[in-house]
Amino acid sequence: MSFSEISTSVLSFSKDNPVIAVVAGVILLFLFFRKPKFFLGLFFLAAVLALVFYFIVDVSSKGKSEKEGMIEKGINPHMDDIR
Repeated sequence: MSFSEISTSVLSFSKDNPVIAVVAGVILLFLFFRKPKFFLGLFFLAAVLALVFYFIVDVSSKGKSEKEGMIEKGINPHMDDIR
């Protein structure tokens, strides 16, 4: 999952659901102007969680593709060679 896929899905959601996007934007603006310290903390927490999620998805997709490659080559990834 790349950044462009994520941004495309967010834009697609906002185009399909404009009411939800506007309400979310208004709430974020309200929080930014009313409680900027809380908003920035919430923003950085969301950014860190997004980075962790992106890292987990990236690592798991690489592992899955390597496992599929081993299976195609006839190597069993779970067991040593049985003689």
